[in-house]
Amino acid sequence: MRPFFTIASRKIGWQAFFMSRTVAWLLVGVVALTVLFKIALPLFVSTASVKTNMEDVLSSWTGARASIAGDPQISFWPHPVLTLRNVTFEGGDASAPELLAKADAIAAGFDILAALRGTPVFYDFHLVNPVFKVERRLDGTFNWRRAGWMADAIADAAGKTPSTARNTPIGDVEIVNGTLELTDRVTSSTHRISAITGAVQWRTPTARMTAELSALMNGEKVQGTITCNEPLMLLSGQNSTFQASFTSLPLTFSFDGSGNASSRPFAIGQLQLKAKSVGALLAWVKDAPQPVATTGSVSIDTSITMSAQTLKMDNLSLSLDDANATGVLGMTWNPSRGPRIDGTLAFDRLDLTPLLASVFPPRPAGGTATGQEMALLKQISLDLRLSAQEISYGPAALTDVAAGIMVENGRASVDIGDGTFSDGSLSGRIALANDGSEGGQVQLALKNADLAPVAASLGLAGPLPLGRGLLSIDLSTAEPLSKMTVDGVSGTFRYAVNNGTMVNFDLPEFARLATLGQVFNVSHATNGSFAFTRADIAATLRKGVVELTTADITGDGKTLSVAGTLPFTTGKLALAGAIRTDDPATPAIRFFADGAWPNPGIFPLPARTTQP
Repeated sequence: MRPFFTIASRKIGWQAFFMSRTVAWLLVGVVALTVLFKIALPLFVSTASVKTNMEDVLSSWTGARASIAGDPQISFWPHPVLTLRNVTFEGGDASAPELLAKADAIAAGFDILAALRGTPVFYDFHLVNPVFKVERRLDGTFNWRRAGWMADAIADAAGKTPSTARNTPIGDVEIVNGTLELTDRVTSSTHRISAITGAVQWRTPTARMTAELSALMNGEKVQGTITCNEPLMLLSGQNSTFQASFTSLPLTFSFDGSGNASSRPFAIGQLQLKAKSVGALLAWVKDAPQPVATTGSVSIDTSITMSAQTLKMDNLSLSLDDANATGVLGMTWNPSRGPRIDGTLAFDRLDLTPLLASVFPPRPAGGTATGQEMALLKQISLDLRLSAQEISYGPAALTDVAAGIMVENGRASVDIGDGTFSDGSLSGRIALANDGSEGGQVQLALKNADLAPVAASLGLAGPLPLGRGLLSIDLSTAEPLSKMTVDGVSGTFRYAVNNGTMVNFDLPEFARLATLGQVFNVSHATNGSFAFTRADIAATLRKGVVELTTADITGDGKTLSVAGTLPFTTGKLALAGAIRTDDPATPAIRFFADGAWPNPGIFPLPARTTQP
């Protein structure tokens, strides 16, 4: 090489440079190498032998019978590469083969010296349009089986004496436009993941493995990565550290910890998960049209311990839209009874409106809960204790809430042990029987509360006795919730207020108009209010009709009493009423109310000589 540098250093002309002896030898070497790789080497490498060896290697890798239909193509420049076309993998008996996978082409690098000896070693695989079929049979087994040197390497991963399989070169495995078809006979479900593209970097079975893949799942582009320092330990059932991440529009998550992929898989580490919308995520998983949702987001950051049938989340930080919670959650899976969730969560504030709207999309007007929605109660068991500084649903808001949610064998209940609503104490229970197919019950008791905001939140207007007091509700139905109507609900109401005011009701004017004996509307006596010391109202609901059994409002030596019915279906009330004084000798002013609330017509009735 010395003459070359001498010539270059003196900057002589190009003609002299190319006439130098060194350059001449370089050109001769290049020509010789080209002839060797393009002409000579193919004469010494048997394509039939390479094809057979490749089939054996692929069979040993996968445990399936590999078959190559196309003629192999060998390229030696810039490095030896074997390309095989129309490759298939079959399982089952030879008499009844089962297609497990296929690929339009598989290319791999190989050791030229080993190929010259007739035993080529392959590495750096490139798969074009592969299709993999994975099926779980009714007995729980899979159509793919472990076999060959990869299975030997996995089985020998924890052995003290290293096997030769541990050092078999793998290199990079690149996938272009792959497809994974998943069939589960146990659940009668199928899934298809297409457009799989990416690479698995795995120099040898004992080396660090890194996989980066992108794909199309249910119409959404997804990307996933996994990195493992000891993949053979992971696959053989021994613990190994690994990191994994998954990114898509409906869902993203990452995990950093350790675990194994044995028949009893285990993982422990830190999990972070985010979903922009619970409803969109559920629709995506079911491959259903996704709702346009801007609410119902979920974010989780927790330490997890997971096995084949259990998941424990400690130091859990949970966000639902703008609601944040901390606590502990545990989940178990039972093949016969389904999943069970236990835990405790403490929220700062929780708005149920967007969350429930995201999980259960709005139904048409007059619609009721569908069987599909309520069937979820038969699929899970739940024992969850909740506390929150504030829980809201629509205009209603509870503060300082302590509640429990139970779901077991299709029966569900929400028990409110304590809560503050409208400056009063709220407790109660909501229960469903047999996932709602046998009806349910609502029991609520609001004590020492300001009932004016309660009436406003319910949209009630007109002359109402308002103040601080008690409101209790006990309603039930035996009808399926999916078909429930007002006529099928029955129960009782109790309303008791001390020292309140009946707004928009001028009792003296109402009495004066009633004594005239002419029909008038309640609106003619609304320019005032009636201060009372006690209001006690009790009612029953049956077949869509509210019957007032007791309705007495007492104040300033007078008592207003009404009784009758308020049908839900027609919206018209029919009430008989009277205004009595504390003096038994004074006749009561009697009337009949008929029409739509809050402005029914008042029909005066003849006075009786003595009060009943």
